[in-house]
Amino acid sequence: MDDIKDIIDEVKARNDIADVISDYLKLTPSGSNYKGLCPFHHEKTPSFSVNTSKQIFKCFGCGAGGDVINFIMRKENLDFMDSVKFLANRAGIEFNTNLDEKTKQRLAKIKRYQEMHTEAARYFYSQLDNPNNPALKYFLKRGLDVKTIKRFGLGYSPDSWDSLKNYLVSKGYSLEELFDAGLVSQNKNKTNYYDKFRNRVMFPIFDYKSNVIGFGGRVLDDSLPKYLNSPDSELFNKRNNLYGLNYARKSIGHDKTLILVEGYMDLISLHQFGIKNVVATLGTALTDNQAVLLKRFADNMILSYDSDDAGVNASLRAIGILEKQGIKPKVLNLGSYKDPDEFVRANGMNAMLDRIDTAIEANQFRLDSLRKSYNMDDKKDVIAYIKESSKIVKRIKSPIEKDYYIEYLSSITGTNSDIIRSEFGMTFRNYPRRDDKKPANTFLHRPQKVSVVEDGSKFIELNLIRAMLDSRLVRDTVPLKISLEDFSDENSKKIYEKVSNVDNKGIKVSKDGSIKLEDVYSDDIDIDYIKKLGRVKLNVEFNDLNEVDKIINSFMRESSEKRLEELFKQQEILENRRKTIKNNSQEAKEVDLEIMEIALKIVAENKTLKKF
Repeated sequence: MDDIKDIIDEVKARNDIADVISDYLKLTPSGSNYKGLCPFHHEKTPSFSVNTSKQIFKCFGCGAGGDVINFIMRKENLDFMDSVKFLANRAGIEFNTNLDEKTKQRLAKIKRYQEMHTEAARYFYSQLDNPNNPALKYFLKRGLDVKTIKRFGLGYSPDSWDSLKNYLVSKGYSLEELFDAGLVSQNKNKTNYYDKFRNRVMFPIFDYKSNVIGFGGRVLDDSLPKYLNSPDSELFNKRNNLYGLNYARKSIGHDKTLILVEGYMDLISLHQFGIKNVVATLGTALTDNQAVLLKRFADNMILSYDSDDAGVNASLRAIGILEKQGIKPKVLNLGSYKDPDEFVRANGMNAMLDRIDTAIEANQFRLDSLRKSYNMDDKKDVIAYIKESSKIVKRIKSPIEKDYYIEYLSSITGTNSDIIRSEFGMTFRNYPRRDDKKPANTFLHRPQKVSVVEDGSKFIELNLIRAMLDSRLVRDTVPLKISLEDFSDENSKKIYEKVSNVDNKGIKVSKDGSIKLEDVYSDDIDIDYIKKLGRVKLNVEFNDLNEVDKIINSFMRESSEKRLEELFKQQEILENRRKTIKNNSQEAKEVDLEIMEIALKIVAENKTLKKF
């Protein structure tokens, strides 16, 4: 069975959706279907339904839905092909697509090296059987319990030149393989091999599928280097991997948030205290490749680096890298504590969770970090700080968020917000001064224009529909995040309904997964709309969820801004009406209540907008 489509069909046929989902939650019969508590959001009354005749699931609470592959993608945080492999393995299906001989050899080598590293990890862990082992004493002194040590496979590399080498050779691995994998080194004359890691506490490094791919070792004395990682190889590259992602991906909540720390012990301590959605960089600053990997699993990131100047600078660099991938970063404030390990051991889990809940927005962190370079009691420094801050504020796309930070700068510098707007090149007309004579309940105002262009939003909507026609992966993913009501154009709604769950609607799908326009056109769809859709050309191949999420988030951002625009219009109408009504009258009280309700909706929608 070499054709990938045949494999996918066989995987679906051999994995009954009710059986698979029953591995994760309790299902009870409900007529011809099954129901249960949704695993993707918190609920007390079951709204999660499984239809075995159609082999699909649907949650009527949060909108999640799809086939058995979609379920595994969401539940296991895997991409499409890894979900297919997951289910193939579950059903005992061989997953051998047409591969050339060179690729097969490379994959076989990687598998052998993973097995070699697993043996090495077992060896290092076994050294802790001796209660007097210095590494065991180190871990216990750092506050780790035996259960945590076992969970992370922590170990010790003996103070020997050849103990690991001899062990792995006895397991059938050659010296050349050990050297190629970075587990042993060669002397200058290249006449002898010796263990790379000696007299170090050992941290196995796993890929996100829990395969051992490398090691990090820390000295037990004052020798250098203090930390030593496995060298880059075909199996391991520290710039492409993250420590702890194999655990974190199973603990990501509904808000898809991860915590990013610097060190192994930071992560392990948080785990021991019950905070498991944590990953760590591997002795390097966050890289673009690591951010791409993170985007597969998270939409939000909380940075918890060391609190020294180096940690602050690393956080500032990481913020920019994460934002480029569409991840929303925040920064944890640990106060006087050096790192997360020190904080959580001193204060406990609840205190850490409180800090996580109050993490600082990225732009506020930028402004606060910049402020440390200036004396706020010196007028010249204040002016210089405001001028430098303009570079940060002007990059903010959301007019609402931009206005918030102008007010924030006003509060911390004691400078009139209109003067700051003028300095930033923003007119008073577009950002009106708050008027103390307005009703007390009017606590959120809008600029006269919000940057929502009708044609632009329709264009983004067309792009999304085009992407659904072009890509099976987009069609499978969009219904999990976007509902029919999110579309503004009736023609878009009709096509969305047709291509969602297309396999059950008899629409022809090409071998490449695309759908032709003529196969979805019907008399109730405007022909001009079809012509516009036909002219849309997307220069993107939607081969992974990262690209799919970009176009979905773009659409959701536009939808949210349109809703905000409508709310602002309603607010303005009510405020103008309120000016004509006598204070303390029953009508005034009713209008004030309506204004407050609209303002609360604006606050809620603004929070939604910030997710994108």
